[in-house]
Formats: sequence, structure tokens, C-alpha cells
Amino acid sequence: MKTHSILNWLNPLIVVLAAIAAGMGLFWQNSASPFTFTTLHSESVQMYGQGIYHNDTYFKAPIFRGTDFVALFVCVPLLIVSFWRYRQGSLRSRLLMLGVLAFFLYDGISLAFSAAFNSLFLVYTALFSASFFALVYALTEIDLAVLLAHISPGVPRRGMAIFMFVAGLGTCFIWLSEIIGSLTQRQLPVEALGPYTTLVTHALDIGIIAPVAILTGVYLLQRAPVGYLLAAPMLILCSLVGTVVISQTIFQTMAGITLPIAVYIGMVGSWVVMGTWAVWLVVALLRCVEDTAVSPIKPSPASAT
Repeated sequence: MKTHSILNWLNPLIVVLAAIAAGMGLFWQNSASPFTFTTLHSESVQMYGQGIYHNDTYFKAPIFRGTDFVALFVCVPLLIVSFWRYRQGSLRSRLLMLGVLAFFLYDGISLAFSAAFNSLFLVYTALFSASFFALVYALTEIDLAVLLAHISPGVPRRGMAIFMFVAGLGTCFIWLSEIIGSLTQRQLPVEALGPYTTLVTHALDIGIIAPVAILTGVYLLQRAPVGYLLAAPMLILCSLVGTVVISQTIFQTMAGITLPIAVYIGMVGSWVVMGTWAVWLVVALLRCVEDTAVSPIKPSPASAT
């Protein structure tokens, strides 16, 4: 089976970059301590003061470290295994690889644009760039007609569509509730903003993730092949995000951060429920995919002549 030579270079590069970024975030510490910082909005916040996230807030740094834990111990092994099986012709592993690449793209963007500038900035940028091009290549190489032919009629199409609508609209509702409330009261969303100048995660989720989820739901209801192609990485991404939220909450708790019970139930609980739902749908989808060594890669013009 032939695979894109670009993916043969990009995927190992992503593994190395992700391992460096996550490993440094988890294990590199120094003797410094937290400190107080006055933001440009004249708000006093406590900064983490340690390791690679020393200039991030004491609230935000454990979130990054929780993500690093999942990236290093879950997503890096998943990418290695799925890429290895992808090279052997596994269609299921090809779809799994798409989802892991989507996670590293999301993680790379979050680190490059959301984390305070640090010595790993170029690593974050390279991870973001490599994941973007790898995901684009991996998506565009698949022949949609062949993909559809390898998906059984028993695939939970409506269930996946409903999930996509709930995920897309729910994400918008959660983040917009913070933003609109602040705008209507002519106040800054101080808790969400901290010392940062803008809300990168909110913009990314509202501007890209939610619309893609909703469009995927529409395509699934229309039985369009692209719906199945987009559903796989979106469901896997949501599954991994659910795992990340659990890890982030554990790391915040270990750092001594306690949240109101309403936040645990409403914010954390909703992401965990969505992640669990997504895991179930991922398993159901992959079970309905005929795992085959017949390549669903689009033929090149040269091979078609």
C-alpha cells in the first residue's frame, strides 16, 4: 500500500514535537515560586512561577499540564500505533489517525496562541504547523466513494448527527454565556481572561470547532460521504477532550485549586459526559468500518492514465 511520503515525515515529527512540548510541561520544574502580577486591566492575579509555564496563571498552568499528561501518555502512543497500522493499510487506523492529528492541531494552536510566550514557542509553532499539514493531507488523500463503500449500513448515522449538533451548539452556549454576560454588563470576563489579552480557546471553539461539528451533523443527515469523513476526527477529538478535562481537573486539584460545585457539575461534568458519549460513538463507528488493506486513497492523475 502506498502512503503519502509527506505523512511519513510529518507524523514522526509530530510525535517528537509533542513529546518535547508535553514532557517539558510536565517534568521541567525549577526552584521558583508563585508570584502576584497586576494585569493591564488592573487586576491582581497569582502566576504559576514554575517550569515552562512560569508566566501563566496559577489557574491556567495546571490546565496546560493536564493536557500535557494526556498528550504524552495517551495521544502520542495513539498516533504511533495508528500511523503504524495506517502504513499497513488499516482503514480504521486511518480514521483514528485523523482524530489524533486533529487533537495535536488543537493542542498546538492552544499552546502557540494561548500559553504565555516561553522557550518552547517555536516547538509549539512547529507542532501546530506539522499537525495542520498532516491533517490536510490525511483528509484529502481519502477517496470518499471508497470510504462510503467500506461503512456498513448499521452505522449510527443519526446518533452521530445528534451528537454533532449537541456538541456544536453546546460549546457555543457554554462559551457565549461567559462572553455575552460580560459584554452586556460592560465588563471584562476577568475570570476567563486573567492576565491574557484575549480568549483564544473561546474564539477557536466558537469560530471553527462548533461550525465544523454542526456541518458534520448536516452532512450525516444528508448521507453525504464527507459527513463520515469529518465525523471520525471530530468524534475522536471530542473523546480526547473529555479525557483532557478529567486530567486538567485532577492537576488543578493537586495544585490546590477548588472550583464551585456548580462548575464541577455544569462545566466539567458536561465535557465528561460529552466525551463519554463520543467514545461510545467512536467504538460504534469503527465497528461499522470494514478494516481492509485495500487503499481508499484517491488515484493520482499519473496512475489514472
